[in-house]
Amino acid sequence: MKGILIVSHGTLDQEAKARSLDLLYEENKQRAEIVLACFVSKKTIVGNNMLSLDEAMKKMLELGVDDLHIYNTFVIPGDIYHHFLTTIIPYEAFFKRFVIEKPLLHENSDFSSLARMLTREYAIKPNQTYLLVGHGSSPHTNKLYAFLEAAFMKQQTTNVHLVLMHGHPSIDDLMPTLHTKQKIILLPLMMSAGHHVAHDVKQFKKSSIETTLLEHGFEVEMIDKGLAEYRTIRDYIMHNEKTSI
Repeated sequence: MKGILIVSHGTLDQEAKARSLDLLYEENKQRAEIVLACFVSKKTIVGNNMLSLDEAMKKMLELGVDDLHIYNTFVIPGDIYHHFLTTIIPYEAFFKRFVIEKPLLHENSDFSSLARMLTREYAIKPNQTYLLVGHGSSPHTNKLYAFLEAAFMKQQTTNVHLVLMHGHPSIDDLMPTLHTKQKIILLPLMMSAGHHVAHDVKQFKKSSIETTLLEHGFEVEMIDKGLAEYRTIRDYIMHNEKTSI
């Protein structure tokens, strides 16, 4: 029996979840006999009454799934992704076929593909500056974000930059390179525009990225839309068969 498992970090923002992560499940629940979704963040599991990753894997076995395809909504292979692998690898021996898809940005081609998709989705204009706001992880994996900015540069899009909530480049790192005469468009490089966007990006508290920009005299527009709200990116996550491990 074929099963599909869609794994996400999770969000407590129900509206953001409905616009993004829930759509991944709804659009793909007919692709296999058993389709489940689960979260890995303990806080969001409880807050949404969702299955944990362990519970989802056990349920697949209980339901008789022997051909399992696991998708995930992690943007980069950071700390959470490696925790995800540590949890699911021991289950591999219980399945006849066991496929794990890589994160959104993993292969070299992923960076150029995402840059092209976002250029179309954001309808990027040359007279504005676009800041893609990522969550950030360890210093080693944070370097991967630079590859995405380089992919925009290769397609002659020079006004898109990456900024991280945790790690570098931070908004303070980027500030000296920004032009006050250009409007700043803030865009979450996260699957759902939930808690982090509301508290760390938008004008909610003094340390937020938007507040910092406003205090320095920038005109700022916040696009409150997660990556998984775009159909093209949902399709890329679910239908672009990246090399599995």
